[in-house]
Amino acid sequence: MCRNSSRRPREKLASFRVFYSAWLSGTAPVRGSGKLSGKRSGRFLGRLKSLASTAVPLAVSVLALASPPGEGVRAGIMGMIGRSTPVVLGPVVASYLTSGSAPVGGLIVPAFEVVAPAQVGLNPKNLERAEAAVSTDVRRGLIPGAALVVGRGAEVVEKKGIGRLGSGLAEVDPDSTIYDLASLTKVVATTSAIMLLVEEGKVELDAPVQRYLPEFQGGLKNRVTVRQLLTHTSGLPAGASPPKGTPDETLKRLIATPLKTKPGERMVYSDLGPIILFAVAERVAGEAVPVMLERRVFAPLGMTSTKFGQLDACDACAPTTSGTRGLVHDPLARRLGGVAGNAGLFSTASDIGRFAAMMAGGGALGEVRIFREETVREFTARQKGAGDRALGWVTPGTRRATGSEGERISDSAFGHTGFTGTSLWIDPERGTWAVLLSNRTYIAGAPNRMQALRRTINNLVSAAVDAGS
Repeated sequence: MCRNSSRRPREKLASFRVFYSAWLSGTAPVRGSGKLSGKRSGRFLGRLKSLASTAVPLAVSVLALASPPGEGVRAGIMGMIGRSTPVVLGPVVASYLTSGSAPVGGLIVPAFEVVAPAQVGLNPKNLERAEAAVSTDVRRGLIPGAALVVGRGAEVVEKKGIGRLGSGLAEVDPDSTIYDLASLTKVVATTSAIMLLVEEGKVELDAPVQRYLPEFQGGLKNRVTVRQLLTHTSGLPAGASPPKGTPDETLKRLIATPLKTKPGERMVYSDLGPIILFAVAERVAGEAVPVMLERRVFAPLGMTSTKFGQLDACDACAPTTSGTRGLVHDPLARRLGGVAGNAGLFSTASDIGRFAAMMAGGGALGEVRIFREETVREFTARQKGAGDRALGWVTPGTRRATGSEGERISDSAFGHTGFTGTSLWIDPERGTWAVLLSNRTYIAGAPNRMQALRRTINNLVSAAVDAGS
């Protein structure tokens, strides 16, 4: 079986599917309980190897339809295909082979190639003006460079790198330039982790934080809910400056920070809320948040360049200062070892575009579903008594003329920004999304015009749909 290399890929795949299904059910000549070793493993891998030249991506995808393979089989497949598997087969299959578990809810992620704007109802002239706006700020010395990715639904209509990572450094590439996301970490990582746990029934939004983190105590902290941490209405101060110590010691001191106001009394944007939520997620999940997110969000979506922490010798990283490259810019996150709920995530514009497309798609990208539609709607809806805050996310405010979202974006839109010069806005009514990543902090003393640039881009993306329809 599968030994004749002249057989068509579809025939090979069908033959492989029959064999693999029989193997799993224990009726194949190669029997077992779902794991192979020795000669059995060799025979299985031999059959799989015969597919490599023409049908490997399809064949290995079949694996993700069934139960996880044994360690011997998974290691053999990885060895046979090589460590380039994530590039050759795509992140979904790579995730399966490396983690042993199928992606959440689906198999195929769109290739994420750029299509003509008109193909999805956008006027290309508006997108050209958006790119020109970024180029203007680069030319004026306001930012060294930026990556801009715009899409509608699962389609990318604009993917540009403009300028350089820094003085004398490489040109920006939206697919490979890695940016410090700063506070985009709050939504891409921390809020996502809580969304997953809420869906599983492991976290309740209106439950007291003390239920999950007993050490969160003192004063009125027993009244603070998970929802209030997400909406910045917990009463915690905007920040804190704990004494020097290890990451664990720092976290304990931050959790012990006293409230500044009564829970629910007012909205104060705080870095402490997401840091505490991060600790809640780890305690409830029983595993590190970066591990959970890699397995359940990043790898299934193909976000291969998204990671936490200190990135040593990171030539692809855009420096946030002349001496900071691959090291998180935020001081609290740095004190926490580079892995924190408020900042610490690094990524490319293309990766964040995949995340944005998933959120614009109601929690799914292609055949990969990360969140249920109702979960996305719940977390991105403006919350009562919290100003323009949703759960983790921000919604269009009353001062759109000075905000980042722009005056034309839909009322149902949601997004977030980051101090280093990052932003992400999603308009579910129009189906559009826009990602802008830059390292504006690199140029010391430069005027901060990021809000104006973000606003211009979001206005032009909205206009592109209106003009194209």
